[in-house]
Amino acid sequence: MKNLHGILLLACLGVPLLGTYAWLQYQKLVVKSEVKQALMVGMEKERLVRLAFTPIQAETLLRWEHSREFEYQGQMYDVVDAQIRSDSSVYWCWWDQEETLLNQHLLTLVERILERDPQRQNTQDQLSQFFDGLYCPPSKDNFLTFLPDCVQLRHKTPRTYEFHVQSLNTGPPAPPPELV
Repeated sequence: MKNLHGILLLACLGVPLLGTYAWLQYQKLVVKSEVKQALMVGMEKERLVRLAFTPIQAETLLRWEHSREFEYQGQMYDVVDAQIRSDSSVYWCWWDQEETLLNQHLLTLVERILERDPQRQNTQDQLSQFFDGLYCPPSKDNFLTFLPDCVQLRHKTPRTYEFHVQSLNTGPPAPPPELV
């Protein structure tokens, strides 16, 4: 019965993330098919973007999805016409803004799943620093061994001392008992 509860909990946590990812992939396919149909019907040159590259630029700056679609500077383009010469390549492209937006949503979703969100990472670092400050390792000095290192004694006047404590948590007094 406990295994069933664990599986149910994992399903409740995983289904929304996987469902969102699957839905965005489906929307991406729908957008691709709509653009393909529009390109097959024909498109005016005024609505197309002209991009020209040297062979080295085309090799390094473009990330090709397939032979008729590439990503350039984070934007998706569908190739309508291409003129490739030895010294340059000129592409007449449809700037696919919908697919670009979907790719950005997918990237954000994957970053959240993999916990690479910069804001979340900053919060996690601050929380880790806070928890590190709550623990003081035991003192290494022979006299006053009951005081941890984070407790500092400062001599103020001939017979008065001031204690500065960073944390009251000194850890467990002894290791836990071993089970036989």
